Amino acid sequence: MVKAIRVPVLILLLAGSTQAGYMPNGSAQPTPTPTPEPTYFIEEESAKEEPTNDMAESLAEAALSVLNTMLALL
Repeated sequence: MVKAIRVPVLILLLAGSTQAGYMPNGSAQPTPTPTPEPTYFIEEESAKEEPTNDMAESLAEAALSVLNTMLALL
């Protein structure tokens, strides 16, 4: 009876040790490459001008119309 209990206990102990998880081995990790700083281009003249394109106005009206229709369906 004692031998019958020892075998499952030994199997459980061995199975538990195999599931121990990640064990680091001390190998060197490569250093990450530094990311370059973002560059921003700001055009001051174009920011002051108002859009005079009729296509932009009609596109805005169409988008608002679609939004209004979608809200009406809810």
